[in-house]
Amino acid sequence: MGILKKALVFLGILVAILIVVGFLLPRKVHVERSVTIAAPRSTVFTIVNGFRLFRKWSPWEAVDPTMKVTIEGPEWGVGAKQSWVGDPKKVGSGSETITESVPYDSLTVALDFGDQGQPISRWTFTTEGDNTKVVWGMDADMGKGPVGRYFGLMMDKMVGNDFAKGLEGLKKLAEGMPKADFDDLKVEIVDTTAVPIAFASSTSGKGETEIAAAIGAAFGQVGRFMAAAKLKQAGPVMTINTKWDETGYAFEAAVPIDRMPEALPASAAPVGVKQSYAGRVLKVVHKGAYRTLQKDYDQLDAYAAAHGYERPAPTWDEYVTDPGKTPEPDLITNIYMPVK
Repeated sequence: MGILKKALVFLGILVAILIVVGFLLPRKVHVERSVTIAAPRSTVFTIVNGFRLFRKWSPWEAVDPTMKVTIEGPEWGVGAKQSWVGDPKKVGSGSETITESVPYDSLTVALDFGDQGQPISRWTFTTEGDNTKVVWGMDADMGKGPVGRYFGLMMDKMVGNDFAKGLEGLKKLAEGMPKADFDDLKVEIVDTTAVPIAFASSTSGKGETEIAAAIGAAFGQVGRFMAAAKLKQAGPVMTINTKWDETGYAFEAAVPIDRMPEALPASAAPVGVKQSYAGRVLKVVHKGAYRTLQKDYDQLDAYAAAHGYERPAPTWDEYVTDPGKTPEPDLITNIYMPVK
């Protein structure tokens, strides 16, 4: 009994020491990992500034691919939220909400793991030449008790490994996207309604002179058709871009008309009539020469990719000003990109 009593006393002293030491351990825990990504800061920030693409880079997707995820609130920025319910032994349940968004510099995300705590996640994005340095950190309060503080000693390794995997996934995703930096691009999301249009399909090479001649000839066909059918123009003319690649340019020169004609053209006719696209689009207002439109398109392609948008229909250009009456620097062209 003497040995047992001594063992119990020793155990009691050890427990007491562990408790005292536990109270002396840090209550606050910080975990941080970083990565350098060969992509513009605008692209990397945008991917993280919402949850539309989260599962494409998340370090926890492979851990529990059957977890159910719900996204709510705005798509991007402050208020964007996702909740998940997964295997309690793997990812558990919880939610995260973006509480602060400073394009394209930083993000703050509030995490909620229920009884397991509500840590804060912080992101910073810094341009380094053509690359972006991303820092992903988390601050957690381990509570007043010693047990939580002992658990805090393992947080850096446990959470840090997940952060490192997530950053590698983010790196792979961002580096596979278009390289144009869209930080100065002004994009508006609007819904368009269908209107009747008369159009002529055509093709050309990629040279500026070739494109201008082909567009002019196509609009000439549409104009003659409208005159014969006694149709009136009901809005700015447009070109619907059906193809742009190394082989050349294909398009439809289209004019909004005041009504559908009583008799539609035959399918083989050079000019057709149809309804324009209706739905959600990205809109960019371009000012200046038509030859500089490509820069806006490159930026818009990168913007759409970083936001996880798919394109269900061709883009189109709406010519707000008349090039015959407007100086080239003052030309206004609206670019529309359908998205879903």
